[in-house]
Amino acid sequence: MFQHCIYVLIIIASLTDSTEILPAFRDSILAGNAPSAVDMISREAILEVDSVIASDPERVSTLLSYFGLQTEIHEIGSMTGRDLLLDILSSPTTTGIVMLFGISPGEPLKSAGRLFVPLEYGFPGSRNTIYIEILPEDGEWKIDDFFETLPL
Repeated sequence: MFQHCIYVLIIIASLTDSTEILPAFRDSILAGNAPSAVDMISREAILEVDSVIASDPERVSTLLSYFGLQTEIHEIGSMTGRDLLLDILSSPTTTGIVMLFGISPGEPLKSAGRLFVPLEYGFPGSRNTIYIEILPEDGEWKIDDFFETLPL
């Protein structure tokens, strides 16, 4: 119980430091704490997921199947972006992907006035990098979007 309290305090404290948001996000997924991970995603990003749900439920159904989740198309229409993200981040498949690909965040860097964190992933000898945009929201850093290359 005491260790759990320390873990929660570490995650709460780290959200104000731009270097710690992605490690805290990864650790929340690995600990099975999807609600905490979703809380680290920006409102704007969740609204984008809401938009995809409303405009393309078949695409959402396909996406869910990648994570071993089966949801009927008519059920998708009643989901919110937060619900969808909770389902995906709670999936054992997501936990496996995070562990298997050895996800490793780097130091934040600025590009065109925006802040990005490089995220290296893959297997030994075959690593790739994507860039996760983070932004301040209500005094904490939040995950907003990702890009395959650093936007200029």
